Amino acid sequence: MSLKENVQAIKEEISAEEQFLESAIRGERFLKKYKKPLIAIVSLIIIISVAYSLYNYMKERNFTLANEAYLTLQKNPNDKDALSLLKEKSPNLYTAFLFHEAIKKNDIAAFEKVITALKDPNLKDIAMYQIASLKRDKNALDSYAQTPNAVLKDLAFLEEGYLLIKEGKVNEGKTILSQISLSSPLQSLVQALNHYGVTLANVKQQIPQKSKDAVEWKIK
Repeated sequence: MSLKENVQAIKEEISAEEQFLESAIRGERFLKKYKKPLIAIVSLIIIISVAYSLYNYMKERNFTLANEAYLTLQKNPNDKDALSLLKEKSPNLYTAFLFHEAIKKNDIAAFEKVITALKDPNLKDIAMYQIASLKRDKNALDSYAQTPNAVLKDLAFLEEGYLLIKEGKVNEGKTILSQISLSSPLQSLVQALNHYGVTLANVKQQIPQKSKDAVEWKIK
């Protein structure tokens, strides 16, 4: 190999080393600049992965504990520890249990306790009706029945009409009953109440005034 060729080969080798060195320097600068963000991203990915696994584990464990607590309450509704555990692990199931107990007890206080916690609009609707019905509150029944999309609207009108007729307010009662849909399965009861109202009015007209109190007492 000639001297010129040797010199050229050395130049090419030096040039290649310079390029390698330049690439190494750029790589080092890149690492210095982006090292922390890269580590942060990798760490975040690992943390998310671990957290997701832990979440699934805890979710499954909470589900198991909540079911066990619910089954315990089915056997003993007065178990305070199971009730507390159910409330902690599954608020929705806890609320459902309280609603179920309120239905079983048919108790005003039980419904008033659970109504604010109910998330399902249909269950809340039923609880509102039950409270008004158990109180035999005509105004509350009417207010409920006038609520848009009330599930038990016709039943509320029926009960309100019955209470009015029972009080001797026959015309008011019949007006309320007239608001029940003609296609409602309650129409047979509506007709019976209307007939009952007419009969009650006739009886009151035909008997002496001093005997009306006795009739009203018997009806009650």
